[in-house]
Amino acid sequence: MTTLLFDYDGTLHESLRIYAPAMQDAYDHLTARGFAPPRRWTDKELRAWIGLPPEAAWDQMLPGLPEAEKRRSIEEVGDGMLSRIEGGGARLYPGVPEALAALKRLGGRMLLLSSCPRSYLEAHDRVFSLSRFFDGLFCGEDFGYQPKYQIVQGLLEQYGGPFLVVGDRAADREAALRNHLRFAGCLYGYGSTEELAGADCLLRTPRELWSVLSRLLAFSSD
Repeated sequence: MTTLLFDYDGTLHESLRIYAPAMQDAYDHLTARGFAPPRRWTDKELRAWIGLPPEAAWDQMLPGLPEAEKRRSIEEVGDGMLSRIEGGGARLYPGVPEALAALKRLGGRMLLLSSCPRSYLEAHDRVFSLSRFFDGLFCGEDFGYQPKYQIVQGLLEQYGGPFLVVGDRAADREAALRNHLRFAGCLYGYGSTEELAGADCLLRTPRELWSVLSRLLAFSSD
């Protein structure tokens, strides 16, 4: 049976709620230390970096930022998001727990892969009990923040195919295409329509996680 491989931020988790204030706080601290000009970042600007490895996000936000300051900022953002998760500020998209539970009842394997630190994923597991839905929770830190398509190669070797990749960013699409897997693109997330070009199907709302994916799984088992 097909394995469902889910991205997390922007696919299941409405991460801008905790990401935007944490990034702004870290940027403001850089401003106070003389490494960045004063600026208020918009949600539209910040959402473009959700789902990227932390180093890549800062390279785009502040090219040339000294490595020590970049590492410090990454740690500050991580700490800021963790405090917001543990303080009840994180939210899954409406309908996501119900959709995951229904897909789980179909009896297939479900995996989660996020380009995030292990502490971040474990905090979400504590709050949302993600382990009840998934047969494996994987994060970028586990694999040295390799490109997602390389991580998926290893998961295919570990679990065997076929996989159906579900995500909202170009890295999710690339992971599917480079490994010759089907891809369900989530338009409600943080990626652009162009990033999801060539998807086998497009989900316009989180509630379609059940309605669309269950049909795809039924078709693949025929």
